[in-house]
Amino acid sequence: MEQNANQDRLKILGPTVRAMDLEIPAEKVKEEYEKVLKKYISRVKLPGFRQGHAPREMVEKMFQGEIREDILDNLIPDNLRQELEAFNLYPVSVPRVKSIDFDLEKGVKYQVEFEIWPEIKLPEDYLTEQVMLEEVKIEDSEVETILKNLQENAAEYLPVTDRGVIEGDYVVIEIQGKDLGEKKFMPVEKVVVLAGQPENEPQLNEALLGLKPGEEKTFTVSYPEDHKQKKFAGKQVEYRVKVLEIKEKKLPELDDEFAKTVEEVDGLETLKERIRQDLIKHREAERRSKAVDGFLSKLAEKVNLAIPESLVKEEAEAIITRQFREDELKKIPQEVWPQVASEARNQAEKNLKHHLLMREIARKEGIAISDNELEEEIKKMAEERNIPLDKLKEALAREERLEDWRLSLLLRKTVDFLEDKVIIK
Repeated sequence: MEQNANQDRLKILGPTVRAMDLEIPAEKVKEEYEKVLKKYISRVKLPGFRQGHAPREMVEKMFQGEIREDILDNLIPDNLRQELEAFNLYPVSVPRVKSIDFDLEKGVKYQVEFEIWPEIKLPEDYLTEQVMLEEVKIEDSEVETILKNLQENAAEYLPVTDRGVIEGDYVVIEIQGKDLGEKKFMPVEKVVVLAGQPENEPQLNEALLGLKPGEEKTFTVSYPEDHKQKKFAGKQVEYRVKVLEIKEKKLPELDDEFAKTVEEVDGLETLKERIRQDLIKHREAERRSKAVDGFLSKLAEKVNLAIPESLVKEEAEAIITRQFREDELKKIPQEVWPQVASEARNQAEKNLKHHLLMREIARKEGIAISDNELEEEIKKMAEERNIPLDKLKEALAREERLEDWRLSLLLRKTVDFLEDKVIIK
């Protein structure tokens, strides 16, 4: 009968939502009441009474609300923890207290609502659905694109003194504007511009062409009323621009000598082959990752996972934060927000389902991370970051991140397991 009574206190409101009706006996409430009241009496200062000597009845009357809140703050967390442990329940976030009935003679009755992790039961044959990977093919154009990027990164910018500005030059200029309407000069600015760049004002690009170092020119820009920079909107501004320096972009030749400066190779053809192999390795890793992702998505449909709403919201917010900078978020039109939020939510649900499935797979298959494996991972990271091992371990322990690292390593190990089991070689 006692077991049934306990079970009656637990209500199932949804796949991952639970509610509990709980009680704290009157004797405990009275005991805590006396403790809290004594503290108030010892601390408060009331007119006409020395500190610690105020009448009990007066303190009770004046601080009734505060005393009640302190009692609840002291008793509910510990009582709730014991009750949750008795039911073997582990909420994913802090339970919400929905109602409280406080009576010094009858005790405290309260209801909490919380979310729990979903129960996961993997099909016995969950590893039988395998994936065949397509052959990775790398086009010559892809190799050439990377070569061009390497060439661009090695470009030099050489000073020019014997000619005027041409498109593609980097030009150091001094520029000052004058508001023709208000007859006011703007501050002088020294900036670097890429001559001919579409993002420049067309009048600036036109004015720069042909100018030599030391030469200057004026031009006028009439800004529309809806110009994106409000300080210029609807104004007519006359600019004076003076060329201070011209730098010409010079690309290195794509030859054997260039290849040797990029990597330790004997020539351009060897560099191309190394680039091709790196692309193949990267593409194969992408395909393996995509295959495992697809496997987990199909498995999630079979298992029909319900994810706690609070976790979905938290993950969706994290996705949006990672996707957009703060200034970009402010620029998103109001009518676009529902789509952004919907896409983030869908991705959040997918991420969480895959995360939970991998943890369950690790449990089912006996995949674990030993202390030695964790130690080796920390050593590797310390070497990569050039940080003393003891300092890194101290920081991880201080920030309570050791278990996060263990979990991250466990998930990676689980992905390796799935790649080995579900991908047809």
